[in-house]
Amino acid sequence: MALSSVTTVGTSPTYVTTTVSSPTTTYPTTISSSVAIVDIYTKLPDQPNYVFESKEWWSFPASTTSTTSSPSHTTVSSTTSTSISTGGLSSPSPVPTNAAQPAQAFSNSDLSRGAIAGIAVGCAVAGLVIGVIAGCFLLRRRRRPGPEIGYHTTQLVSQEKPLQEIVTDKLELDQFLLDSTPDAEIRAELRSLNHLLQQHVESNYHLQSVSCSVDDLSQALLRLGLGQGGAMTTTKLASLSLDPTNRYNAIQHVISRVAFASIAFDEPSPFSLLPQPVFLFVSMIPAVESRRGNTDAVNTALTRWRQLSAFLLHPERSDRIPLTPPEDISTHKAQQLAVNLDAFLQHFVAGSREDRYEQENHLREVIAECTTFGYRLFSQPSEYRFRFEDGVNPTSIVICPGLDKISDEEGRRYPPPTQPIVAPVVESVELRI
Repeated sequence: MALSSVTTVGTSPTYVTTTVSSPTTTYPTTISSSVAIVDIYTKLPDQPNYVFESKEWWSFPASTTSTTSSPSHTTVSSTTSTSISTGGLSSPSPVPTNAAQPAQAFSNSDLSRGAIAGIAVGCAVAGLVIGVIAGCFLLRRRRRPGPEIGYHTTQLVSQEKPLQEIVTDKLELDQFLLDSTPDAEIRAELRSLNHLLQQHVESNYHLQSVSCSVDDLSQALLRLGLGQGGAMTTTKLASLSLDPTNRYNAIQHVISRVAFASIAFDEPSPFSLLPQPVFLFVSMIPAVESRRGNTDAVNTALTRWRQLSAFLLHPERSDRIPLTPPEDISTHKAQQLAVNLDAFLQHFVAGSREDRYEQENHLREVIAECTTFGYRLFSQPSEYRFRFEDGVNPTSIVICPGLDKISDEEGRRYPPPTQPIVAPVVESVELRI
């Protein structure tokens, strides 16, 4: 379709030819449009010929929901009466003039759904980014010290205080463990036990001759775990027990040796009176490797384990007092050990059945007192060891063991000679053949 017209501008006639092409154009975005090609002939007063010019005019529909449609224009049209002059011939003819511009056409069109969704997502992401940046900025201002944010600083300190207390408690665990008992107090307790043993022996055993062989007494001593190493063999000890001159010293040596061995930590006895978990654990610890083993590391680990075990086994940890033997240990276990000792001591007990009952009951009390002292040593930060025969003359016998401190609170062993807390109580003996 083509329209032609002549427009006179001043004294210069202008021919306008309008050609409509591509009535319907479909874009991938489902926007239908049409294009009009306008030919413009212009002749200026000082030019003899017309000047030709061609322009394209685009028109878009008001709705973009349909992909194909009939030619429709959203344009602003006007009909102008112009005079077309060709050699003196003129006739009025209406000329439709397309006055719509491309910018105006785009402004009246709607966006697609995909474009709207993209804009919405972009806005959401932009808002999220802005919110994160603002939150970081505010948090940074809260942590910044200064008088203007004193309230927030106080609040942060109050929130972090429990965490600091937890860390401090971990680092200061030793404040809940038992403090070291002075050596003088430990020395006094061991000497009191020596006097108690002497009193028990002198009050419950006689010095009369007995009808028992050395071999029988030696077998009874072996069943108690005596005579395994050292200068004092079971045969010698049995012979001293049969001699009235040396009997009290020999009997006190046997009782003290068995009683204190039952509370020794480094060499657990089969008659151990230590807490059962402690006895079982110590019995299962393998020996240190001869070549690759680190003795210092093992000693340090054992010291720390012993300290923590004494703390955890204590029924009243807050009191920070030494661990005491439970009632089952101080009664039933001590009674069983007294019965085992009586297999040797019964040959030297005189009197009626009541006297034997009193002797057995007092022996159990002596064992219970020794056990309490052993639990006290077990609870100490440092480690102690009983000494029976080291440095003792072969013609002497130990009636009450000595006590040495062999390591500090961290488990580090003292170099020899060790620190003696109490020296062994030694008596001279004269073996008569």
